[in-house]
Amino acid sequence: MSTYNLTLGQIEESLGKLCTIKLKNNEKDLKGYLYNIDPVTLTIFLLQIENDFNKNELPSRYKILVVMNYAISEFKVNNEENGISRHILDNVVNQRIEDFKNESEKMQQRKKDLILLFESNRIQITYTNDDPVVHILDRAHISPPYVISSIECNNEIILQRVKEMMVQLPI
Repeated sequence: MSTYNLTLGQIEESLGKLCTIKLKNNEKDLKGYLYNIDPVTLTIFLLQIENDFNKNELPSRYKILVVMNYAISEFKVNNEENGISRHILDNVVNQRIEDFKNESEKMQQRKKDLILLFESNRIQITYTNDDPVVHILDRAHISPPYVISSIECNNEIILQRVKEMMVQLPI
């Protein structure tokens, strides 16, 4: 089987290498380090790193980019330049996963920001440090990771207003 004109062995060797993706809609080319290619959907996962960094340490600022197969017109691997070790790539992804655990510092800060948002707008909320769910007007319930899709509410009017307020929170 050939994926983007690469064998599975070549894909394995390309992990961590700098890659370029040309999109079908002629937008700006995407560049990043190859984290993985889904063999079923042919979706490409890239790690984009901001600023210069030491390739033997975790970067401080990065994005994980997911590019669907149907959007790709061309995929190239730069084999001339040294890439990032697979160990570093895995640590970056694992660090990102840690940020979304309930007890993580970032998730606790997000909960505090959410509480502050509703309290500053004088909306009645209930919460405890032991319960990760924030309750609004005893009708809406927001669970981690405290994003719009994590709101549970049967009242459409309250749901819409809570969503409108939550878009003010940075992700």
